[in-house]
Amino acid sequence: MNAIEYGNENRAELPVQVRVLASDGRLSVTIADQGGGVISEPEIPDLEAKLAGLQKPRGWGLFLIKNMVDEMHISTTATHHTLELVMRLDGKGND
Repeated sequence: MNAIEYGNENRAELPVQVRVLASDGRLSVTIADQGGGVISEPEIPDLEAKLAGLQKPRGWGLFLIKNMVDEMHISTTATHHTLELVMRLDGKGND
């Protein structure tokens, strides 16, 4: 959803590519959109600040994604954003 909304700016004619690779101990999901430029580090949402109107009510996407996978890698070019999500299937995460 982030790739469609933020990267492709809700333009239906622009594709989002999703690739899933699995091996014995690792699952990798790569999502690429047609956006360009820098994706900033996800802001840490503050529920109290959001409820008080001090932070935008949205903005949970990359923060939640980053905290639900073992690794998150972001790369950008002038015309694409690519997000790789890695989950270790052997139970040896980054905690």
